[in-house]
Amino acid sequence: MRWISLPIQSSPKKGLFLSGVVATTALAIYFSTQSSFWTFFSVVVLLVGVYDFVLPTTYQLSEDGVSSKILFYRRNKLWASLRSYWVDKHGVLLSPFSKRSRLEAHRGLYLRFSGADRQAVITFVKRKVNK
Repeated sequence: MRWISLPIQSSPKKGLFLSGVVATTALAIYFSTQSSFWTFFSVVVLLVGVYDFVLPTTYQLSEDGVSSKILFYRRNKLWASLRSYWVDKHGVLLSPFSKRSRLEAHRGLYLRFSGADRQAVITFVKRKVNK
């Protein structure tokens, strides 16, 4: 199973809000510093912070494991290394821990449902991860 997730496309209101925040911040930085460098730098910093919302992410679920790819960055996890999963409104978090942990954000893998069949993804994950 493979899909491409682009949340900004499925949430145009959030995309407009983000554009407004970036533009307002850029204007405020430019008028306060009169520097194109700091304006550009602030826009880059803001966009790096929300890269997974504005750039397409390709997810692939196979019999061996799961992978996500965004630009040139790829993350792979084998199903054997995953012990639990947590479903929410926007996706499913695959975790290497059997219980909830603050480290899940760093060691786990979040699969967004945007661009995918939600139920098919959940069914595939349930089949592969023993909770």
